[in-house]
Amino acid sequence: MLHVHIIVTMDHNVFCYQVDYGATAEELEQHFHGCGSINRVTILCNKFDGHPKGFAYIEFAERDSVQTAMAMDESLFRGRQIKVSKI
Repeated sequence: MLHVHIIVTMDHNVFCYQVDYGATAEELEQHFHGCGSINRVTILCNKFDGHPKGFAYIEFAERDSVQTAMAMDESLFRGRQIKVSKI
């Protein structure tokens, strides 16, 4: 029997909160583009109504980009001061 193990590493990710509800993944990618190559932007949505929760994950290609992204904590995005933290 073949067993497949999927290992999820979170050391390439940052968690953002206080994100404007109207923000798009493309806008967040543009905001963080100077930190390094981005693999994925995930905006968390309410499972019942589909509306954004104001949280997002940014996954970088390189682990070092996380430290650079941490410097974006309390930066202005769409007129709001967002919070950025390590996962």
